[in-house]
Amino acid sequence: MKSIKFLAVALVAMVAFAACSKEKSAELILDRTSLYFTAWGDPAQRVRYVARDADGGVAIASLSPGWNASMDYATQSILVWPEGATEEGVTNDDLPKEGSVVVNALNKEGKATSYNIYVYICETHLVGVNSAANCYVLTTPGVNYTFDAMHRPVDGAPLDTKSVKLLWQSNSGVVKNVNLVDGKATFYVAPSEADATRLEETNAVVAACDASGAVIWSWHLWIVNNNPLAAYDTYSNGKSFMRVNLGAFTNSEGEIDEQKIYDSYGMYYQWGRKEPFQRPYYFDASGADDETRYTELGSYIKEEHIESSATTGTLDYARKNPLQFIFNSEGESGDWLASANNELWKDGEKSVNDPCPYGWRVPTADDLKVLTLDDATDNTPLESARKQYGWHLSDGVSHYFYPACGRRRYSDGKVENMNSKEGVYPSQPQPWEGYYWTSTTDGGKSVALYFDLTTTRTINKFFPSHSARRANGFQIRCVKE
Repeated sequence: MKSIKFLAVALVAMVAFAACSKEKSAELILDRTSLYFTAWGDPAQRVRYVARDADGGVAIASLSPGWNASMDYATQSILVWPEGATEEGVTNDDLPKEGSVVVNALNKEGKATSYNIYVYICETHLVGVNSAANCYVLTTPGVNYTFDAMHRPVDGAPLDTKSVKLLWQSNSGVVKNVNLVDGKATFYVAPSEADATRLEETNAVVAACDASGAVIWSWHLWIVNNNPLAAYDTYSNGKSFMRVNLGAFTNSEGEIDEQKIYDSYGMYYQWGRKEPFQRPYYFDASGADDETRYTELGSYIKEEHIESSATTGTLDYARKNPLQFIFNSEGESGDWLASANNELWKDGEKSVNDPCPYGWRVPTADDLKVLTLDDATDNTPLESARKQYGWHLSDGVSHYFYPACGRRRYSDGKVENMNSKEGVYPSQPQPWEGYYWTSTTDGGKSVALYFDLTTTRTINKFFPSHSARRANGFQIRCVKE
């Protein structure tokens, strides 16, 4: 009996020791993690917080030079303001316009958990005012951008947005501090470390989430130095087209330069979807590897490929899963939708699923029918043609370079940019193929502009109206509304 009692006491002591050793960390839930001011000396702004297991209190731990903060315990908030220079011999011009306020939450044992409130002196640009779209073009570095996150674009239908988050960006650390403030998505776009007047060109996706944290809508951020909305060509049919693909940073114009060729790749889109999918890892799309993508914290995030089914092959599922390329490896239709819908991209007008920026739309097949292969291109020596990754197309008056960016295959979602048809191309696969979506449908398929280069002669195929499976991921060259 004594041994049993001793064992019971020992067990109680062990449980008590374990409970003490697993002390809870203090936690703060901040209603925003960044504050933006226009100048030194601006009035204070407030960050509200909810404290959990912070029995040891909440306190300001450190401040960047020029910044000040105080605790307002009555309202459970932190006041922050840009005080400016206070030391003798130091002026406001000497102070960095980007900093942080570190706040500590302490548990009852005095162990601190630290939280950063990032602070900036910069311009704030509200985008999408009376011009909401699924894609926003951002061209100014060191700016706080905001847009309405409570309504979807085009039709203005309300969204039950409770939070926003960065799903991915193609360059780490460019889009920072994504928050929902007064119904708007707000974030900072950092300048290039090498040149503060320029951007690290990046594609990114920001999502609106419901109370459970599930995605309910998403927007593409096209972060680029040369504004694609300001540079366009008007073809002989009167239609004005961007000079670059949607999501690209430049147009190589046929120049044999690997970086320019790579930066001419835009995002890939499945027909009828607004969600962008990234370019390949290499300029020639070898290995079918994807470009690296990053979360806001800098960790890698992979694109997901999932088979279409009655569950996954719906518009609602696609909108809620913008990271998933929905492929279809079976059947003739090759549609990512389980049941076809010809109205997702409307011919000649902007739809709620249109991926182009405001004032632009996916072109129709008729818009692109004006193009044919440029005569000079048709006579390009084979070795030179292979290296330029694309063709100059002509409207009968001028010519325009369309990069050959291949596609994401409808059967598995992988990038392919090679002629690899067995029995047609007898030697090793050679570059390249170009696919560009239109909004026009063709029965259960949709129409794309298509061209490729073969191994035996300069030009193999050019079709301005090629019938294609909708689960394919193709490029888009937006046309002005």
